[in-house]
Amino acid sequence: MKPDKLLKEVSDKLNLDREIKIKVKPFKKKIASISHKTGTLYLNQLCLEILTQEEIKFVIAHELLHLKHGKIHTLKFEQELRSLFSKDLTRSINWKIKKLLKSQT
Repeated sequence: MKPDKLLKEVSDKLNLDREIKIKVKPFKKKIASISHKTGTLYLNQLCLEILTQEEIKFVIAHELLHLKHGKIHTLKFEQELRSLFSKDLTRSINWKIKKLLKSQT
């Protein structure tokens, strides 16, 4: 599934009424980031290569929740993220990305 369709699916679940754009680009260390000012979510292109759709949706949800709750991972932020998914995918995502980045150096 294309990143923009995954973004729409996740933003609908979060009931976000703000228009969000997604751009895929290479990052050396980051998995993703979001601009509060422009509403643009930047996704590391490696995510599309090595993560499952569920993991990509998790990354997208994580970034969108920063728009909703701010930059800090509050309890409310964490609870809402976990309510969208059956389990916390942070470790598996970080492991996959770090492993790939390490193999490229």
